[in-house]
Amino acid sequence: MAKPVIFVIGASGNIGMATLQALSAKYGDKVEIRAGVRDLDKAEKVKAIPGVNVVKAAQGDKTQLVTTFAGVTSLFIVVPSTENRAELSIKTAEAAKEAQVKHLLVVSGVTAELTDTVFGKQFAEIEDKISKLGVPYTFLRLPFFVENYFALKETIQKMSTIILPVDPTKPYVTVVVADAGKAAAVILADPSKHANKTYIIISDCHSHNDMAKAFSDALGKEVTMTKNTYDEAKKFMLGIGFQEWQVDGIVELYKLVDRGSSATNTDNVSDFKNITGEEPTSLKSWLDTVAVAFK
Repeated sequence: MAKPVIFVIGASGNIGMATLQALSAKYGDKVEIRAGVRDLDKAEKVKAIPGVNVVKAAQGDKTQLVTTFAGVTSLFIVVPSTENRAELSIKTAEAAKEAQVKHLLVVSGVTAELTDTVFGKQFAEIEDKISKLGVPYTFLRLPFFVENYFALKETIQKMSTIILPVDPTKPYVTVVVADAGKAAAVILADPSKHANKTYIIISDCHSHNDMAKAFSDALGKEVTMTKNTYDEAKKFMLGIGFQEWQVDGIVELYKLVDRGSSATNTDNVSDFKNITGEEPTSLKSWLDTVAVAFK
């Protein structure tokens, strides 16, 4: 009997890589793994993952993707970080339907029900259109990535402080990229259990004061919180290369945290364990593996 074929498109980004690594490690002998990337010449890290067949695939290119997706059982659409990502993701899903893909797993965001926000509007459109295609689907809603804390490295190293515009006492949910990849891999390997479901993958819930304490413990020095303004935070992010639409979306997330929104501090924290059977990665555990980068 032929092995099920799992395809990850958008494979060279952090989520795609984490998913491929989890698939290779846990299911490499049970499924055929394919990875779609826009530029094969820049996919050396993807090609290095054991058992992964890397092919050229550009999201949104329906004509090409119908052929590329032939024979695929489960497709993971890692939504790109472009302003037109709703359009690209929907066209990719439409190509998958035409190619008779059996299941669609799609990255979404925790603000998908807040259509008056930048990210929420994008992900709401993605979820609405894909859920109506008639193909079994699963949406993987992801919150703040813990890996974004690497952007705080310079002030932690030089000033022993974390500069952010959010009330440091307000808790919010986060996800470690590896946890998102593990959950995605389990769903892709046995999608029938997860048909037409929406999950929120959460690794840890903490405030910025909690984060400062965790960095202090991991680095062996006191790390404090310094609160700046939303405008100052926007200026910083633009200065390090973020696009303005992305920055506006991030600032909206900061404001949701300050308001105590259920989108950024949900009570639904059990999906990761229910899917994988594992405990998620705590902030302390993550810092134990990466602390050297902040010293």
